[in-house]
Amino acid sequence: MAYAASQPVAFPHNTHVKLGVSCIDCHTGADTRAAAGIPSVAKCMLCHAKLARDKPEVKKVIDYANKGVEIPWARVYGFSASAHVQFPHAPHARANISCATCHDAIHSKDTADILLPAIATCAACHSPRGGVVDACATCHAYHQPQAAAR
Repeated sequence: MAYAASQPVAFPHNTHVKLGVSCIDCHTGADTRAAAGIPSVAKCMLCHAKLARDKPEVKKVIDYANKGVEIPWARVYGFSASAHVQFPHAPHARANISCATCHDAIHSKDTADILLPAIATCAACHSPRGGVVDACATCHAYHQPQAAAR
């Protein structure tokens, strides 16, 4: 589910992609953990301590860094609790699946466009025709209530 969210900094994914910044450069751990995570302002400053400091949106990042405050990003996606969804990024990264395979909007300038893939995107691989085990329970972890102790 996508949420319309106003962000404190207009982050242009497309600009960073064009410059050759890979997703993993900022979303450290997406190749080893379940969540890709949001980069810290300190991570942003690794480049922006010297690069593009005169741009209005970068000035906002620098201001957060100077105050020692993380950028308060608004969540732009999510699942309903009833979906019981967990998505493991790490196995997909180990299989050399490009982030753009699922997040095909990374070439957009709008952070809110980097949304979750449709189920059809998952089914392209996770179906008998896709060649990967059709394992809905891998991401949809349905937990049955435990029986009461007798």
